[in-house]
Amino acid sequence: MKTIHHQIKPKLTRVQKTALTTQYPFVDINSLLQKCKEKWQFNQVHARMITTGLIHYPPLASKLVASFASSALRGTTSTAFSIADRVSGLDTYTWNTIIRGYLEGNEPRQTILVYCHIRKKALKVDTYTLLFVTKACGLMSLILEGEQIHTHIYRLGFLSEIKIETALLHLYGLFGKLSNVQQIFDEMPHRDLVTWNSVIAAYAHHNCPFKVLEFSRAMVSDNFRPNGMTAVSIVSAVSSLRGLRQGKMVHCYVMRNCVNFDVYVYNALIGMYSKCGGIIYAIRMFRMMPIRSVVSWTTMISGYGDNDYPNEALTLFKEMDSENVKPDEIAMLTVISLCSKLGSFELGGWIDQYVERNGFAKENVSVANALVDMHAKCGNLKKACEIFDRISEKTLVSWASIIHGLAMHGHGISALVRFCQMQREGFEPDGIVFLSILSACSHAGLVNEGRKCFDLMIKDYHLELWPEHYACMVDLLCRAGLINEAFEFILNMPVKADAAVWRILLRACQNQGDTGLATRVLNYVDELGPKNSEDYVLLSNLFSTFSKWDIVEDVRNEMKARGVINRDPGCSSVEMKHVVYRDSINLC
Repeated sequence: MKTIHHQIKPKLTRVQKTALTTQYPFVDINSLLQKCKEKWQFNQVHARMITTGLIHYPPLASKLVASFASSALRGTTSTAFSIADRVSGLDTYTWNTIIRGYLEGNEPRQTILVYCHIRKKALKVDTYTLLFVTKACGLMSLILEGEQIHTHIYRLGFLSEIKIETALLHLYGLFGKLSNVQQIFDEMPHRDLVTWNSVIAAYAHHNCPFKVLEFSRAMVSDNFRPNGMTAVSIVSAVSSLRGLRQGKMVHCYVMRNCVNFDVYVYNALIGMYSKCGGIIYAIRMFRMMPIRSVVSWTTMISGYGDNDYPNEALTLFKEMDSENVKPDEIAMLTVISLCSKLGSFELGGWIDQYVERNGFAKENVSVANALVDMHAKCGNLKKACEIFDRISEKTLVSWASIIHGLAMHGHGISALVRFCQMQREGFEPDGIVFLSILSACSHAGLVNEGRKCFDLMIKDYHLELWPEHYACMVDLLCRAGLINEAFEFILNMPVKADAAVWRILLRACQNQGDTGLATRVLNYVDELGPKNSEDYVLLSNLFSTFSKWDIVEDVRNEMKARGVINRDPGCSSVEMKHVVYRDSINLC
């Protein structure tokens, strides 16, 4: 006990001291605990209860444990558990406060461990115990443990309670176990609005829009009126249909049936119209919002970008900044991505200064990775390398970004140096990194190095090869003038070559004037079936190189007869005063 007394800080007020020295100190313990603000004050009350023996009186011990568990101070929930484990006779409510304390402190693992502990001690549990531990399983994505909790609920006879059933709906919805969701929902004798929202949200989260609409109609038929949460799920689900007409119908449905039209519903509608190509309607919804959150601004900026209005998106971002709305990580990543697509050197510098000024690059590795990618695409490799070298805790995405940037500009040797450095620092390359390094070798003419990396990917890392990896190897050989070897490589591939691989070889045949090999390749191209605009243009250019003008005319006539147009025309751009003006050039 001497150790305990040495740790006590004699800073209690006179009223608190008087209360602790009265004849019946347990009378005022509750009021003392309510006045405690710091951890050392809780510890003083705890120590006094030990010295007076009140710690063994369950009603007072329960108040002490609940005070520790419900406190927002760091480490108090662990103290509450250690106290409760040494006191017998505590009720279920007391243990629930500990479980809830761990859950609210974002420690779901400890929540589950405490539940297992009280089960081993054969202590009683109630509805709230099972609700808390079910939520903890969802936070940790533990499907097996979640199913075990479901079994406990069934054995303990709590399955008929609507709160428990709704929690299980939410749990299985998170895991994508939609058959379980459907079964639990069908077996429920009673349902409330939260139950309907849970099942609708589960189907919306896993991209089942028709199921969402089906359950929404059933909910209205069951005399439940949708609220904001229902509306967000419905609107988000319909976004995946990409149908503007259906989107308008859902908008009308929400307006007629939804009780509260809050900022979340507005955000969902803006996102839906943006994805469905109705950017005008999205702007209208955004401008009529009474209150806008940072999510509202980000959704509208992203909508502009998705509908190919990058300048308008950046203008809106500047308007957001002028209204003193601080962007979050998602907003910054969206804007950086837009600058990457535009490829503007000046815009890249501007957004880089903005990020530095607001402290995003120092705190957030995702933003730093995006900046590396942006500067590389804007042609500022020096700045990209500087930002990369400043990242203290690099991720695999960091390495992939810098290697891809170097590869994009033909710096094959530098990309290989970074690749070796990444391996020395203990990072294991994935398929994306190998794709970038093979591309770097291809553009720099490093044939032997490319072959070694390809073998390394198969023999050492045992990665699954993508069609893009094979295409990179074909491109590597073709650029080095080894078109016959490239042809043999394609024939020996374990998977059937697609049109992209044959196009690479055909272009190489055209550039090197090899009519014999080109004729052989055309036989394989014909087997692939209907051609797109790129195939027709490639064939036309190929035969024109060989001066076979009659075949060129036949190819062009077939293209016109089938109504094939160039879906991906070339694009030129010019930048004036931080605004990028672009114009498409149809090469057909």
